Amino acid sequence: MKITALKEHKCFCCGGTIVKGDECFVFIVNPENPNKSEFDVIYTCIKCAEEEACRRRIRQKGVSV
Repeated sequence: MKITALKEHKCFCCGGTIVKGDECFVFIVNPENPNKSEFDVIYTCIKCAEEEACRRRIRQKGVSV
């Protein structure tokens, strides 16, 4: 989902800083233990969201891109 960052985040793919107010993509990761209902969130900068290598890396984490 494309969002506007409300605070500073680190890009999951390149490690760059996503500054407050920048547009970025956020992905909710499927929980490793569904009984706990705990979800991880991955933030990705716009540049990385368009790169196939980054999409593969996100998919490996358990997210459908």
